[in-house]
Amino acid sequence: MTDREEMSDDVWREKRREPREAAHDPARLLIEPDRVVDALIVDRSMTGMRLRLPQGASVAPNLTVTVLDLNRAMIHQVKVIWKAYSDIGVQVQSSFNVRTGEGPQAAVMRRLWLKTASAGR
Repeated sequence: MTDREEMSDDVWREKRREPREAAHDPARLLIEPDRVVDALIVDRSMTGMRLRLPQGASVAPNLTVTVLDLNRAMIHQVKVIWKAYSDIGVQVQSSFNVRTGEGPQAAVMRRLWLKTASAGR
């Protein structure tokens, strides 16, 4: 293999700390108290996700939002890291499992889940 071929391979090599998992899961983003946007989880890892927003929807980088992963019954606090076309990349800051989560915030999180997950149906 030539030096040029080696350099070409390095460009395409995955540079993430953990592997991504392809997904096609519905999600809802709580951007403001009165702004909910439907989205699609395109891929995920232990520390982040790539979300596809509907046409015309926009979320600014560095914004902290709440993501409801509707298939997994998870609520994630995330920070928007990047934006490209209709996709955004987010870094997960905290997560809560609606089915099994416990603690002082559990009731609040479950109410949030029920209110937001059923919105728009």
